[in-house]
Amino acid sequence: MIALQIIVPTIAFIPAPPQRFSFQMYSARGGIEVTVIDDQGGERPFDAEPLVGQLRPEIDWSRTLPEQVCASEEGLAAVKITQFEMVRIVECA
Repeated sequence: MIALQIIVPTIAFIPAPPQRFSFQMYSARGGIEVTVIDDQGGERPFDAEPLVGQLRPEIDWSRTLPEQVCASEEGLAAVKITQFEMVRIVECA
């Protein structure tokens, strides 16, 4: 029984992360960056966690988050979401 407690976790660490359906599945996916661009063209990071909660990596934030950020603050020209290798820029109306 003790051998199983040693062997099973050891096997879980052998393949390089992230492994699908394991505790490491999203550990190496990286973070989500939200950047806002103001009317003068200046860029600055935007903290979206007060707006939507924790930015979990398994959720595709590029679909709806830019529109929420545009609606949350006035004077923005655009919002840029960078998630993994994907970048989406949405112009604010």
